[in-house]
Amino acid sequence: MTDKTAGIILFIVGIINLLPMLVFFDATKTVRLYGLPIEGESLTILMRHRAVLLSLVGLTLIYAVFKPEFRIYAIGIALISKLAFIFLTFTTSNYTAEVRQVALIDVGAIVLLLVVLGIHFYAKYRFEL
Repeated sequence: MTDKTAGIILFIVGIINLLPMLVFFDATKTVRLYGLPIEGESLTILMRHRAVLLSLVGLTLIYAVFKPEFRIYAIGIALISKLAFIFLTFTTSNYTAEVRQVALIDVGAIVLLLVVLGIHFYAKYRFEL
């Protein structure tokens, strides 16, 4: 049961990480996701690339649903990504309400990922105690 719960949580967080891929296919989606339009080709390239990188994190988490031995690595990658974004957001001022919302979603995702870590270590070490 705990493995299934961990898998469901990883899948949900993985899907959340796939959502920015919308920007890769349609750069105007940054207005809806982040509350700001992309101005200039250089920023368009950077935001579309960011979408790909976040999608790779999401796909890694979804892969870990089916390969439990890969979960620690996938969670580590996702935590680094999310903590970096939260740090950048909350050590800066004048960001949009949408960016704040993304950061708060990432806080929730971190909590979920820590729950999965707890489930993982509980299942792994409960018989050794």
